[in-house]
Amino acid sequence: MAPATRKQGMQIGDIARQAGLSPRAVRYYEELGLIRPESHSEGGFRLYGEESLRCLLLINRLKGLGLSLHEIGDILQGRDTGGSDREAAASLMEVLGDRLRRVDAKIAELRRMQSDLRQTLGILEHCRTCDRDVLLDAGPCRDCGWVRQQPQLPHVFEVLLLTRRGGGAKAPAEEQPPRA
Repeated sequence: MAPATRKQGMQIGDIARQAGLSPRAVRYYEELGLIRPESHSEGGFRLYGEESLRCLLLINRLKGLGLSLHEIGDILQGRDTGGSDREAAASLMEVLGDRLRRVDAKIAELRRMQSDLRQTLGILEHCRTCDRDVLLDAGPCRDCGWVRQQPQLPHVFEVLLLTRRGGGAKAPAEEQPPRA
């Protein structure tokens, strides 16, 4: 049986393939109200048209930008409210502005992590030339003049000092109940 042409309407497997999705994803988007079939076949199969395909492709693009399905639903609703273009634009600006603020916060968090990792790598580079017998041990390393010169130890380095295996300071072990 040949796939339905777009004019006749596409069954769920056909539209899923063309949109690069699974039929299950198409059904899920339908459950969420993001798309809806244009009609049903005589046998009761959902039939989707060009508008549904365009909508699925838009959903994929918006997901690629990191938007949640809830945010995508808000965008699609803002686009399809039947209100003025200005109202739709205001709705889109709100959703996209919120997303941009969250992306900016994530970027700031990643920059802090990047700085911490760079500082830790710099300290570890110095540790490679250390003449002490015990490296990455909380006691001796904190007494190291080079480490003490650091305005603040990076979090990653602090964690390394506390969790070193095979000697030195270790994170406190959980207390075990006494055996009977």
